[in-house]
Amino acid sequence: MKCMHYVIVSLFLLFALFGARNANGQAGAQDVMKEFDDFQKSLANWMKNLDNLGAQFAALQKSVGDSMTPVKEFEKVIKGNEEKLNSIVARLEAVEKSSSVAEVKGVLDSFNKTLDVLKKLLADLTKRVEDQEIKTAVLEKRYHESQRPLEPIKKAIDDLSKLVTDKLGEQEKKIVTAEDSIKMRVASFDSTLKTFEGQLKTISDLDARMKKLEKGGIAVTGTVTAAVPPSAPTQMPSGTETVKVAEAPEAVEGEEEEKEYVPTPEEEGFQDVGDGFYVRNVSLLPFGSSSQIKGEIKNLSDRDRSIAAFTIRIFNASDALLFTQDFSIKTFRQGDVRTFNEIVSGYSPLEIARYEIVTKRRY
Repeated sequence: MKCMHYVIVSLFLLFALFGARNANGQAGAQDVMKEFDDFQKSLANWMKNLDNLGAQFAALQKSVGDSMTPVKEFEKVIKGNEEKLNSIVARLEAVEKSSSVAEVKGVLDSFNKTLDVLKKLLADLTKRVEDQEIKTAVLEKRYHESQRPLEPIKKAIDDLSKLVTDKLGEQEKKIVTAEDSIKMRVASFDSTLKTFEGQLKTISDLDARMKKLEKGGIAVTGTVTAAVPPSAPTQMPSGTETVKVAEAPEAVEGEEEEKEYVPTPEEEGFQDVGDGFYVRNVSLLPFGSSSQIKGEIKNLSDRDRSIAAFTIRIFNASDALLFTQDFSIKTFRQGDVRTFNEIVSGYSPLEIARYEIVTKRRY
């Protein structure tokens, strides 16, 4: 813009000097001044057009940031115009030195042609900017249209994300519940373990007491090589344990009849196992890879038993306890003799050195 002002000032001074030199009688001076005025008006219009072009160019820079190629071309044109204007200035300076009206007309014609070229370039640039704006609008419209098919997919993804989040929340709740349940089970297991330890202690105390009782002679023991043989007393076919003594000859009148003789359990081959119970005919037999213990038990306690509990203990040659098994007899009436038959799993008769059968007491 400054260059244009310099051009205007130079032209004004040129034509002022030219008019001063030809004021003494040259008839074509007025025509030259008239053409100069026309040129000045055209130049003013051209300056306005340049200002309008600058405003449009500023608006173009704000609205179309990506369309820099036409602007760069315009800058190149402006630079070319500046070079042309510089050449015009040089020509005007040459005109200042010359006094030929014909040369001034030639310069003006050349300048008008330059203005026509500039107008054409401005029109082309304006058209390119408009085309670029139309292309930008079309691209924006296509972008929005391309986003519409993706909306159902986005909605489905959002729904799936929400569903996964809800499922994860439910899973976390289940995990927390499971952890609480595990903690409660662990606490219950600890309590059970303590109870089991107490029972083990009770069993160990019971074992110690049973050993003391064994020393007292109330445990039935046996070995693999020899089972407890039955004694020779006569038994009644009905299963009772009493045998009548041979009747004496008829007593004389006045003499009291002799009382029946009742043999003791020991005489019948029984051995005391405590609490009024006696066993006999106990034997250890093979049973596959295990063992079998069987025998007879008699209830000589003071009452009937709904359940009578007993314990079998198995020892090895080092007198170490190998196996303990409990068994019971239901509805065991006083005076009855019942049989038992128990399996010792995992131990053959060759691995068993001795065994014990005792009454299981409750403490």
